[in-house]
Amino acid sequence: MPGEGDRKHPYRGDRSDPQWRVILERVTPGRVVPRAFALLGAVVLTLVAACAPAAPAPDPCAPAVPGGSVQIVDVPGVRLHVTVAGRAGAPVVVLLHGFPETAATWRAVATDLAADHRVVVPDLRGAGCSGHAPPGSDAYATRDLAGDLAALAEALRLAPATVVGHDLGAMTAVAWARARPEQVGHLVLSGGGVPGFGLAERGPPHLRTFGDAPPGAVERAERPRLRAFLAGFTGTAAFPLDEAVAAHTPPGRLDAAMGRYRALDRDAAANRADPRSLAMPVLVVAGGAPDLAAETVTALRPDRRVVVVPGAGHYVLVERPGAFADAVRAEAR
Repeated sequence: MPGEGDRKHPYRGDRSDPQWRVILERVTPGRVVPRAFALLGAVVLTLVAACAPAAPAPDPCAPAVPGGSVQIVDVPGVRLHVTVAGRAGAPVVVLLHGFPETAATWRAVATDLAADHRVVVPDLRGAGCSGHAPPGSDAYATRDLAGDLAALAEALRLAPATVVGHDLGAMTAVAWARARPEQVGHLVLSGGGVPGFGLAERGPPHLRTFGDAPPGAVERAERPRLRAFLAGFTGTAAFPLDEAVAAHTPPGRLDAAMGRYRALDRDAAANRADPRSLAMPVLVVAGGAPDLAAETVTALRPDRRVVVVPGAGHYVLVERPGAFADAVRAEAR
């Protein structure tokens, strides 16, 4: 049963659950951020890295798809870094990343889909090589990111797209689909719940903890151990950790990512105040565990469908990219 503190802060969840392996560190009076990583695994990673020859850091601004083109698109309030690949005129698929992801996390899936689709892979506001929110605004709510994507679709003259969102990107995909349904023909979600429709009760503890931390606190606390901090979120050797580290190393990048968590309460309030359902078909691609997207999108689309990919967890897009691409391809006709 949740305690009094959990009733006050519903995103925090049950910290006694060993599933999360959460170690809490105080960063400012009354504030905490989680160290969600296995200590032994971190030691092993450190020893392996020390013995291995140094490799050049990945370029976070490289195209997310080999052979794809990078386009810099100015939308109101921010400049977006976008990879476009595949044949012009083919069915459009837009891939939206979560945390600690960037557009590069979609590389295998996007490369597969680009064989017969027009694939658009943006770094979302504040991530990768896209610009930050305007100074002082902390404008990282899903409505802000959805506005960026609507303007991007207009700038690139995209046909109604199959929009695919993973993790925090799933929340943004839902916000875009509700705000501009004429731009979104199909919606594919994976590993990301919908704020305001059960995410608070079902989500992992770090959602509330990051959401409560003041701007800059998490970055100040975790920059000295950035690699271990990010590794704690992945849980799979398939995740492109080097690229995530390179993308979050520049000052301000980790805090921009935390801006999405600080916006969760705003997202939840906005979603509950909006009576619109999702007008397009919704598919959830899940690993072999209950998926937050499936559990929370039902209120907006009761007939949502679920495809379970065996042998994968939260990061099904990197653990089983071929199966993930096949599920999207079946939807994006």
